[in-house]
Parts: sequence; structure tokens; C-alpha cells
Amino acid sequence: MAGQRGRSSDQGSRRRAASRPTGPARPFSGGPALPGVVAVGLPLVGAVVDELSGPGMGVAFAVCAVLGTGLAAALSTRRGWWWVLAASPLVVLGVTAAVEFSANSGKYQGNALATGSAKWVVHGFPVMAQAAAAAVLVIVARVVLERRRQQHG
Repeated sequence: MAGQRGRSSDQGSRRRAASRPTGPARPFSGGPALPGVVAVGLPLVGAVVDELSGPGMGVAFAVCAVLGTGLAAALSTRRGWWWVLAASPLVVLGVTAAVEFSANSGKYQGNALATGSAKWVVHGFPVMAQAAAAAVLVIVARVVLERRRQQHG
């Protein structure tokens, strides 16, 4: 019929946009690289502090790894949460290996490197689990708070 229009594709896209949450996707500003910098930077600082204060990774590294992973989860978007969870054990192992090998490169030659690597995995496992648990805790808290805001807002 003349003068009548059907549903335009514009209306469909407006409806989809209206159904999306209107709040910011990232709770803090700083850009998309900030969670990665925090997730790697804090454990690296803790590992260096522990290596300078004595041999091996200690409490400073564990605390910094857990804080770094938790902060990265807090700074990430929903899409980034998977990356934080998946990368946290690899970051812990990578930072441990890099700092230990850099500080004691003469000690880790030949078969000693394989032995050292196994030691890094075994001693790093509790820190890996704690870091992943911190990320899960932050993600659950963010989801619960977001749902409460949607219900009461």
C-alpha cells in the first residue's frame, strides 16, 4: 500500500541495542591492555622481590599473583574473564620460570633445567590454584552485583 512501510531493519537493531545493558562494559577505565599488564606485572614484581630477598618464590610472589589475577578479573570485560581464568596458571608458571632462570641461569644447565622446571610446577601449583580462585571469586561477585543492580535499578 502506498504510504505504508514495513518493519525496517533499523527497528530491529534499535530493539537489540535497547535490550543490551547500558552500563559500561569495563568497570574501570584504562583501556583493554590494563588487565593484562596488571595480571603479569604484579606477579613479576612479587617474584623479583622474593628473589632479591632470598632464593625461590615466597609470600610476596603468592600475594602479588593472587592480587594481580583478582584485579585483572575486576578490570576485564565479560569476554575477558575467560582469558584471565585460563591465563592465570600460565602467568604464574611463566613468571616463576623467567625470574628463577634469570636469577640462577648457571644453576639450570642440562638436566638441572628439567628438574628445576618440575620444581617450579609443583611449588607453583598452590599459587596457581589460589590465583584462579581469586578470579572466580571476583567474577562471581561482579555477576551478583550486576544482577542486583538490574533488579533494583
